[in-house]
Amino acid sequence: MSDHQDAAGQDYDGPSSPPSKRTRTRILKFVGVLVVLALLYYSLFVLLPSELDWATVWADLQALSAWQIAALVGSGLLAIVALGWTSKASLPDLTLYQGTESSATSQLSAFVFPPPADMAIRFAMYRTYGFSDEQSAVAVLIAMVARYAMVVVMPLIGMALVLIAGLGTWSALWWFLGIGLVFGLLLWLVLRVVHSDAAAHRVGAWLQRVASRVIRWFHRTPPDDLENSVVDFGRRTRSTVDRNGRSLVISNVAWGLSNALVMLLCLRFSSVSAASVPLAAVVLTAGLIMAINMLPIPGKDALAVSWIAAILGLTSSTDVSNLGTAMLLYRLVTWILPMPVGAVFFLLWRGRVRRNKAAEVTTA
Repeated sequence: MSDHQDAAGQDYDGPSSPPSKRTRTRILKFVGVLVVLALLYYSLFVLLPSELDWATVWADLQALSAWQIAALVGSGLLAIVALGWTSKASLPDLTLYQGTESSATSQLSAFVFPPPADMAIRFAMYRTYGFSDEQSAVAVLIAMVARYAMVVVMPLIGMALVLIAGLGTWSALWWFLGIGLVFGLLLWLVLRVVHSDAAAHRVGAWLQRVASRVIRWFHRTPPDDLENSVVDFGRRTRSTVDRNGRSLVISNVAWGLSNALVMLLCLRFSSVSAASVPLAAVVLTAGLIMAINMLPIPGKDALAVSWIAAILGLTSSTDVSNLGTAMLLYRLVTWILPMPVGAVFFLLWRGRVRRNKAAEVTTA
């Protein structure tokens, strides 16, 4: 009997081997593509009550008056400064100008390059401001965690306001509540890590076990010091949170509300009346689009329009088209406007760094 025959003399190929890393990667990519396509199909052809009249949308954009454009630009600049305030709160000795300069440049980097380029440029800028590697790294992490926390909290607050105001339906909101609870739990874990070494050890040990199992599935070597890294993060951020926790909360709330102001102007200038989208729903709309912007998927505007229309029960084609115009306006103010602003700040920063280096060489 040969090595490739069983006891009955039948040929076999040996024990089945686990799927290769390449095969698993292909499977995951295929599943990811299917999920994205299914989400887009559901948003565009199931949730969206009717197709957007893009001709009407473009006409509405062209009909904006000079003072409306000025108001949109002003609210967008206010949101940029508010984001800079969150950076200052994460590094107490940072000035508001430095916080705005670094956050605007980081935002530009996020539009142009994949992550973590935005974190890298922010870290580099903090170093040129005179902060140590440790101070800069901790500040970048704190700002990132605080920003994601606000992105989670904002739509939850909006959802609560919508329900309190008697708007929307639970059938359209129950799934949103579930997602919010999951992210709320993650936020609670982060806060526990910051405030307690014991909790940091427990969370770190759990993350170590989960990461080891997942990474081994891809035939990679898992990290062996994740627990200590979590504890170290908690200890390093604790002093900043204890010293500047109130400013962190207030500044991030101000950033969220500034985005809500942008959304309010975009809705009203797009003929979306208070009857269709009341003030309480504006907060939900802004929070939802902030959360969707964090997702690495195409068709974010269509997704936002379909979800908001479904939650608020908007069935009029006019309301949906106007809502689409508002989403495009919001995109222009929060995505397009920060690009030239970030470019100007970047050039100012680079020029200042070069002048400082030239002065050092001359002095030496």
